[in-house]
Amino acid sequence: MATPISRYRPSPRAYPERLPPIEYGDADAVVRVGLNGEVRFASQRFKVSSALANLPIALRACPPTDGCYDVYFLHHRIDTVNLKDRVRRR
Repeated sequence: MATPISRYRPSPRAYPERLPPIEYGDADAVVRVGLNGEVRFASQRFKVSSALANLPIALRACPPTDGCYDVYFLHHRIDTVNLKDRVRRR
């Protein structure tokens, strides 16, 4: 019976020394998350997650609703905020 060490093979893909920078589209509003997970946008503050501290996130306007923004990290929608009535939908 073979042991795991006898079956191990290193990955053919090289791991980069430094990950590429996070980029968003030109239409996105890009803000950096604070150390406590708070974001400042359009003179308002709201919390997303402290796990995203010091990382950029994108806010994309929700077309049918004025003041409503979807919050994205990379290609994942993580939240929706309405800056007019401060109601959060997940």
